[in-house]
Amino acid sequence: MAEQAVGLKPGDVIQNTYEILSLLGEGGMGATFKGRNVATGHEVAIKVMTPEFARNDKALDLFRRESSLLRTVQSDAVIRYETTLQDAQNRLFLIMEYVNGKPLAYYVKKGARLTSRDVLKLGLQLAGGLDAIHKLNIVHRDVAPDNILVPEDDILNAKLIDFGLASNTVGTEKSIIGDSVAGKFSYMAPEQLGLFGGKATAATDIYALGLVLLQVAGQAVPGAGMGAAALEIRSKDIRLKGAGLSQPLTKVLEMMLRADPTKRPSDLLGLIRQAIAAEEKSEPGRKRGPVSTPVTMPHDNKKSSRSPALFIGGALVALVIAVGGSAYLFLGSGAVPEDASLRTVDRAIEVTDQADPVAEAVALINKGGTENLEVALGALMKLGTDKETPAETRERALVEVARMYDPDTYDAARSPFPQANAAAARRLYQQAAELGSAEAQNALTRLGE
Repeated sequence: MAEQAVGLKPGDVIQNTYEILSLLGEGGMGATFKGRNVATGHEVAIKVMTPEFARNDKALDLFRRESSLLRTVQSDAVIRYETTLQDAQNRLFLIMEYVNGKPLAYYVKKGARLTSRDVLKLGLQLAGGLDAIHKLNIVHRDVAPDNILVPEDDILNAKLIDFGLASNTVGTEKSIIGDSVAGKFSYMAPEQLGLFGGKATAATDIYALGLVLLQVAGQAVPGAGMGAAALEIRSKDIRLKGAGLSQPLTKVLEMMLRADPTKRPSDLLGLIRQAIAAEEKSEPGRKRGPVSTPVTMPHDNKKSSRSPALFIGGALVALVIAVGGSAYLFLGSGAVPEDASLRTVDRAIEVTDQADPVAEAVALINKGGTENLEVALGALMKLGTDKETPAETRERALVEVARMYDPDTYDAARSPFPQANAAAARRLYQQAAELGSAEAQNALTRLGE
């Protein structure tokens, strides 16, 4: 129980100022409570670290960094910080704005989707939050439905939360959790997977937001659920032709989902505003997108009637948020549930540092097992796509990945992919052949191209 782990229960008062009301969420680093400032009466969210993690220097740095970052951000699309406290028991408390809501992930898991116009409006709201943190040289690095809070019934007032993975060292691979990869595989940008130099920048958050918006538009996230195999898919630009999205939204998403971070939009807010204007000009007064009939969400007299509808399983579900459903969670309880995935990426990076990294990757392939295969794939894709890697190493790496796809060499025990794919194999062989690989050229001839 979180109350036992952190020694708190409803009715307790922290430093004579904040009363604990109820538990909101818990995780590996501690718990989050709904609270009340006894002097002013306003409600707050109180994040507290467990004593065990408070003794961990890395976790302590993570907690302090989050409080420091939040203090500097001024945006209605970013959860507001109030203060940080430490009591006589050395427990650390982060006091934040309390927002009655649920994470976007709650609706995504139920198949929620928005019209194209409302996807753009949601994008504009969240892009505003990203713009605010990027101006302060902060990179969130974990933009995902878990970390987007929907307050009350208004999706257009969504807020970014959980900055525990954020880095204020833009343009470097350093972060408060060292050099390891942060984020969730399903929403990682190519550079977080080791491609394009492997450095997290503002463009990293833009890519992740693009994937989130693509998902709430009712589309599948490319590479989601594939673990390290997502590397191969995200090593190239995401194309959305025929996806059923409006033209303005398609243009925005394709620009956000460019593989090379240097080619993503530098002015995302301006780009989205232009797209919204184009939507309204094409069909003024009408919402467009994959939903055939626009419906306004129910609202009471105190709430705006502009809130868009979310469609779940084809039926309209009003965004009525239950009290206590807040998403102020900790690392380890939803912020990064894929510990094995992070370990896989770290191991892949270690492989690339070896004297003969391709041979090391092949050795892992020979050992077999899901994690070994994903580690090998991650290392090979990083080697094959990194232009700073020697050409000979690049071509060998690309050939090994191609063999994982090649129908003539495909072996389910030696490939992380569920089935052979001749087209993917040919594309990788072509890249290797252009680097001078005779084996790749022979394979292309064998495969008919």
